[in-house]
Amino acid sequence: MKPTFLTLIQMFQLEGMVALGKMLNPASNEITRNLEHARYVIDILEILKEKTVNNLADDERRFLDQTISTLQLNYLEETDRPSAPPKGDLA
Repeated sequence: MKPTFLTLIQMFQLEGMVALGKMLNPASNEITRNLEHARYVIDILEILKEKTVNNLADDERRFLDQTISTLQLNYLEETDRPSAPPKGDLA
């Protein structure tokens, strides 16, 4: 399989969704959440968008825009969600 720009975006999309806790982490087979890493992935995609202006096919540009928007919305949703309560004595 030959890598494409869309493949690159899909890779970051998957990484972002895992970091947001929206998908199983393939390394641990658990749901994990790392909002700092999710923000990093979004920032990378925004840099790619900035650096590829006028150099993408329409479908590539749309997919990149859609991926960034989806990750940003999910990031906002997760930042509004309270963290899990600390484990231990709940008395």
